Amino acid sequence: MAYPGVSVVIPAYNSARTLLRALDSVAAQTLPAAEIIVVDDASFDATAEIAQSYNKLKVKLVRLEKNVGAAEARNRGVRNATAELIAFLDADDEWLPTKLEKQVALITSDRDFTFVSCRSNLIAPTGEDLGDAFERNYAAASGPQAWKALLRDNFVTTPSVLVWRHVFEALGGFNPELKIAEDQDMWIRLAEAGSLGYVSECLIYVHEQPTSISGGPFSDQTRYTLPMLEGHLTRLRSKLSDRELTEIRGSRLL
Repeated sequence: MAYPGVSVVIPAYNSARTLLRALDSVAAQTLPAAEIIVVDDASFDATAEIAQSYNKLKVKLVRLEKNVGAAEARNRGVRNATAELIAFLDADDEWLPTKLEKQVALITSDRDFTFVSCRSNLIAPTGEDLGDAFERNYAAASGPQAWKALLRDNFVTTPSVLVWRHVFEALGGFNPELKIAEDQDMWIRLAEAGSLGYVSECLIYVHEQPTSISGGPFSDQTRYTLPMLEGHLTRLRSKLSDRELTEIRGSRLL
């Protein structure tokens, strides 16, 4: 059957060391992507040159003169996309070959799916596979009530997401005001807008980086993540019981 096309959005900031690996993982897909959009977020290394010289697939390069951060860089990539589906990939991560094939088949199987995800394995700087990035399989948390599970705990990595472009745009994209947790915020909104589909196998390698922003100071959690969560709890209060509110807050604080 004919599937809708997929635009791959890759934000990249000083990613010369890893970008080629990410691009090669897109080129190796059993279901080819319609286009690759690399958003060079004002890098001062060879990121742009690597994207421009890549010859296995055509790459659309969007160069930003000012660094805007990953959230807004992804938004800029989506604005330059033409396909019906958007797949996110970080410049330091990689997909396994059947990622797009299996996820496109899933998202087109149910009109309620706004986005789909899958299991991701964490790869140490030494190359060791550390297993599931979230330590357990979250397939049971998928479906129309996934937004409640995502309020309790994030279990979606950005490179695992395939989303309908019109839904992403209707929700306003990632919130660039969030230094961290802009991804979690987006997944909660997408899940509430419909349903989450989940491929219950590892299709992503997330490479652990010593300078990862998610490993920043705990104060960032209290400044960005918890206020983001409380905003959703206030907005969704009528859909949650007192017990669910307590469980969500307890899980997040722990």
